[in-house]
Amino acid sequence: MTIVNEIKNHFSDYPVFTYRDLILHFSGKRIKPSNLTRILSYMKSNGSLYALKKGVYTFKKNDMVSGFAYAPFYYGLLSALTLRELWTQNSRPEIITIKKVRSNRTPIFGDSKDVIFVHHIPTRYFFGFDIINYGALKLPVSDPEKTLIDLFYYKVRLSLQNYDKLLRFIEIKKVHKYLKAYDKHTSSSVLNFVKKYKISADLGKLSNPY
Repeated sequence: MTIVNEIKNHFSDYPVFTYRDLILHFSGKRIKPSNLTRILSYMKSNGSLYALKKGVYTFKKNDMVSGFAYAPFYYGLLSALTLRELWTQNSRPEIITIKKVRSNRTPIFGDSKDVIFVHHIPTRYFFGFDIINYGALKLPVSDPEKTLIDLFYYKVRLSLQNYDKLLRFIEIKKVHKYLKAYDKHTSSSVLNFVKKYKISADLGKLSNPY
């Protein structure tokens, strides 16, 4: 079996894999790292392999694998609304990660128009997500309560009607529980918003004040 075929056979089912994963897989097989680097360059050049960022690769040209390049992570903000069908709009992947982020807007697959958005989050706020199925992938996605809090934390403003389903799905007790970890400003902003608009959303009467 060629090295290229072995890489494909072993890693094709992974959402992403790293250069370190390759080194570990081929350890003891007398393959020089420089040879692996050349093989990766060849596979990228013929379109059989894609680089998501330095040292992180995938066989799947699917935007939704991009988060795995920043693990530990979850999808949040607008992409959480889309993935949980809490609004009707499509959105680009919004990755929330505890890793340091140099740029929030990052092109992938060598296409400047195919972008993802990556946001650093402090470890103390890294919670409030669960796993949902997305085709063959299993994605960590913020739950409705954490999605709402993150929208305030990252200062993402939406038209009021776009909060309609989100507000209907949140559990107030869980919002209070999550906000115990946050500063007073974020906590009061979220709670005041919920107090003002959740009943209207539950009654299907949420309207756009702008």
